[in-house]
Amino acid sequence: MPITDEKEFHTLVGEIMVWSARVESCLEACIAACLPGNTVEFSQPVLRRLNFTNQLATLREVSLLLYDRHDPTLVEFRRWLRRLGRIRVRRNDLVHHVLRVERSPEEFGRWKSEVALMREACVEAPAWVDVFEARMATTRESELPL
Repeated sequence: MPITDEKEFHTLVGEIMVWSARVESCLEACIAACLPGNTVEFSQPVLRRLNFTNQLATLREVSLLLYDRHDPTLVEFRRWLRRLGRIRVRRNDLVHHVLRVERSPEEFGRWKSEVALMREACVEAPAWVDVFEARMATTRESELPL
């Protein structure tokens, strides 16, 4: 059964795009917290060159440099990154496939739940920024691998 309310569908697509951009901003904040000086001047040249996929990869790599692989903080952070990776895949699915075909009520409901997942990820992000800022503050440069 196709969805007939195009306005509702367009609103949902817009919401997904807005929350997707906010998720990327959250990733940028986490990366910025790990950069020297932790200032806009230092972070912007790096961050504007990274897409969603590269942001995830950067944070995976940096987190491994900052934490022992068995550290519970790292385990939880990597779990959060995996959820964000799944959000990215589903967002791309929406943009590249779902928008081209007739939508069912079930599919519409699924995308509403995606918005909820994106919101949750954004709510969790400031805590991860704090974790990285604290770790960087206590980690001497000599302790970081070159």
